[in-house]
Amino acid sequence: MDVSLSTHLFVFHALDDAILSLFPEYGFSLAEIWAMPPHFPFGDGPAADRIAEGLARRGVRVASLHGPIYPDVRTYRKDRWYSLSSQEEAHRLVSVEANVKAARWLAGRGGGTVVLHTGFPAGDWYPHRWAAFLSSLGEMVEATPDNVLFAVENTPVDSGQMGVIADIVDRFPAERVGACLDVGHANIQETVLGAVRTAGKRLVHVHASDNLGVQDDHLVPGKGTIPWRELVAALREGGFTGPFTVELRDYTRGEKPSYRDFGQILAECRSALDRHLGGAA
Repeated sequence: MDVSLSTHLFVFHALDDAILSLFPEYGFSLAEIWAMPPHFPFGDGPAADRIAEGLARRGVRVASLHGPIYPDVRTYRKDRWYSLSSQEEAHRLVSVEANVKAARWLAGRGGGTVVLHTGFPAGDWYPHRWAAFLSSLGEMVEATPDNVLFAVENTPVDSGQMGVIADIVDRFPAERVGACLDVGHANIQETVLGAVRTAGKRLVHVHASDNLGVQDDHLVPGKGTIPWRELVAALREGGFTGPFTVELRDYTRGEKPSYRDFGQILAECRSALDRHLGGAA
């Protein structure tokens, strides 16, 4: 399986030469970009292209985007989040527009996968918010070139379990819509191996990070309770060939940071990937 690194790790930093150089330095030839401004200005084509070209010069391809879920990463606790399942039609349409804009940028760069959150709350989501998300996904499929694959991600609430996601993706053509397994989310809400089985052949993308089964810590694989050896075996047995995307958190920040710099995080991550994935890493 192909291994990718998400820029989630760097989301409070500009994607400058210092950050982009970390990808090849730690053996990542694929990238997933978190499409949240100003970290990634997907609405500014030339600026977004410069980031992709900076990666390309280093032998790194943008394989996927995480669809935008808020308009500004710096003020995400204050700003209204994009929601593809909003019951307010104006809000839903603005959210669709943002995701379509990001997806069309990726299409122009050769295509790839756009990962989506449903936006379902833990309660009171069916049937109205369910129907709103189905409408949004259908509109995005129609509005984007067919070299873009949408991957709907499980989330750590009852309404985000893989069974719910599987029911959504089964309503759309497999060549345009699949499931994204976030193993950290599954470790909180259900079981990782059960989520793999539920997604089945519609699994097209993986987000990989670890936690202790309580909150979404985005730890280096092996630092939590996820059974990585069994997970990798299940993915291989199921024929998964899509991107295995490492989605880590920046633990270099705060008063008592766990790591001194990104290099320390990524060195530990690379060692873990080599241990758990072997030659596939």
